[in-house]
Amino acid sequence: MASTRPRISPRHVFALCAFLVPLAVLAVLGRNELQRSGDLAKAALEGEAREFLARARLAVEQELDRKLDEAARSVERELREATPVRATATLREQFPALRSLLMLDAQLDLTWPSLPLSNINLPFVRESLRGPDSPGHGMLQAADLLQATDHVAEATGLLHYLADTLATANPPGSDWRPEFAESEIVARFRLATAMRRQQQLTAARGEYERVRQLAGRFTRGFANESTTFGLLAEAAMAELDGANACLSLLRAIAENQRASHDDGLLGALAQRASDTIGADAPERAVADLLLLENDLRADAREFAAKYEVFLKVLLRLRRSRQGDATPVSERLVATIGDDILLLDVRPATDDERRRWQCEHVALHFDLGKLLAPVLHAFADAEGTFLLAVGDTEPDAKAIVPPPAQVPKGFVPPAVETNDLVLRAYPAEPDRVEAAAAAAEQQRTLMLLAVFVTALGGVLWSWRAVSRESELAALKIDLVSRVSHELKTPLALIRMYGETLGLGRARDPQQAAEFGGIISRESERLTALIQRILDFSRQQAGTLEYSPQPHDLGELLRRIAADYAPHLESRGVLLIDDLPHGIHVRCDASGCESAIVNLLENAAKYGPEGAEEHEVDLVLRASDGEAIVEVMDRGRGIPTGEHERVFAGFHRASNAGEVRGAGLGLNLVRHFARAHGGDAIALPRDGGGTIVRLTLPLATDPDPANANPDPGAHAGARP
Repeated sequence: MASTRPRISPRHVFALCAFLVPLAVLAVLGRNELQRSGDLAKAALEGEAREFLARARLAVEQELDRKLDEAARSVERELREATPVRATATLREQFPALRSLLMLDAQLDLTWPSLPLSNINLPFVRESLRGPDSPGHGMLQAADLLQATDHVAEATGLLHYLADTLATANPPGSDWRPEFAESEIVARFRLATAMRRQQQLTAARGEYERVRQLAGRFTRGFANESTTFGLLAEAAMAELDGANACLSLLRAIAENQRASHDDGLLGALAQRASDTIGADAPERAVADLLLLENDLRADAREFAAKYEVFLKVLLRLRRSRQGDATPVSERLVATIGDDILLLDVRPATDDERRRWQCEHVALHFDLGKLLAPVLHAFADAEGTFLLAVGDTEPDAKAIVPPPAQVPKGFVPPAVETNDLVLRAYPAEPDRVEAAAAAAEQQRTLMLLAVFVTALGGVLWSWRAVSRESELAALKIDLVSRVSHELKTPLALIRMYGETLGLGRARDPQQAAEFGGIISRESERLTALIQRILDFSRQQAGTLEYSPQPHDLGELLRRIAADYAPHLESRGVLLIDDLPHGIHVRCDASGCESAIVNLLENAAKYGPEGAEEHEVDLVLRASDGEAIVEVMDRGRGIPTGEHERVFAGFHRASNAGEVRGAGLGLNLVRHFARAHGGDAIALPRDGGGTIVRLTLPLATDPDPANANPDPGAHAGARP
């Protein structure tokens, strides 16, 4: 059989390109258009976000300008009449975000509040650290033991003796010995405490006064243990002198006049002085106010310590970049721990310079509270966008953190103002992600559709080319086979016809033999032509059948009887097993053609070299089907070709020189499938082939037509 492999010509390549190139251009244009639509949507979203940020930035700037200007005027007014602590207490009612107030010199160093130069704990904690070599150490321990055992009088006498001894050893005017003075301070403080326990209040006050005077001899502004005893003695004297003295001490602490001492000690003494004043005393309201001011003073000193460590350097760096030493206003946003603060620094007024010896006044605000009203409006989840506010430092804590859910790949636009970074995030991230996913899905579906279309077009084009090549090859093969099939019978007919025409037959018997040969070859030509016509009609879809009820056994027996002589003339013995009572609906002529094709194949492909062989024609019914089998002991069908032999023009590879066009089995299967059955080829045990044709049994056979008139097949195809 000629090769039917497709051959791609330049014309086919051009056709494929003409199909694929416009499709590719369309795909690129469509994808670009979808991408452009997505970019426009993204640009529109970013544009809306930037408009949102512009409004937020303007609102933040206006809020800061308004509140800081109001706070600056209020501070200037309050400082004309009040101390910084009292001014802070008054302003907090108007500005809840205000935390503390600082005053700075020209170099931005603190002038108020002043900070302690050392961190000394309470004396009763430190006393245990005094070494055994200090003067009077043993007597102090003995006095402690006596007081612990309630021998207060003996302890008082011992402490009195020790204090006088230390004073004699370190008289005024001589070379001053600090270690004796320190021991004398401790001794007299404990002596005063012991006297107080014994209700010797006048003597106790005298000893406290002596302690305060001795402590005053130490370096002022440096809080060591001795000066701390002086502050404790002052507090004890205030308790002995009454409410007014306690208020005076409380005011001095609140106004930072005892700045050299630790805030823990000052807070404890302030609280103790306040507790001395009764709840019903007229001084109670003033004491409560002073306690509040002391808390504000402590807060101011706590922040002042952070200012010295963190913020002063930043302000000086900004001052150096400005290149001008003239006092200027400055706003500094910083994050210290969890505190996000704003420090507003302005030049001091002339009155503030004279009164407080400063060049700048700085206000410390809680930035979150300061901006809370305006930020709340822009952080509303019902809007299109949400506002996030943070420091310009990347790792700083945010005032308003970003939302928990952010669209994938979304980069929020940002603007900066007043050391703050404002960012806009979609309020409905699910909607933004859904829109992006839909756009991406559209692009994917479009590309997939184009790909599938292109693939289908390529396959269709390839199939068309393949089919065209196959048809061309089949046409060539058909012409070759038909020419070969027609050549022999025509040659025989011509030869024997000429012989008879010239009267060269020896006798009537030989003439009859020549006539038989001519008749047989004519039948073969007729059958071949009929097969070709049937195949042509089959390919064109015009080969139709007229099924009628038949007793298939009777129909096959008649076909076998008609064809048996032809088989016997070729040395083939037909053995049939065709029972009655198996009814089907089929076209009798088509059935005869199919059975004859099967018997013809069995006869042609018999055993090689055998002059005679048997062919079995068997009929049976099983599972609702009539099964017709034609079995031979011929050369068989090679493995792997049992299905291919049913294709048009296909012949088994072992067909050899046996003549044939390869159409018979194709027509048999077409007949079977047209009637709801099938035809298959199977190897036969012991050698040979079984071709099995199945037809569905008739459910309601018509007895009148079960045994058709023999004349109905007069025009049956051989």
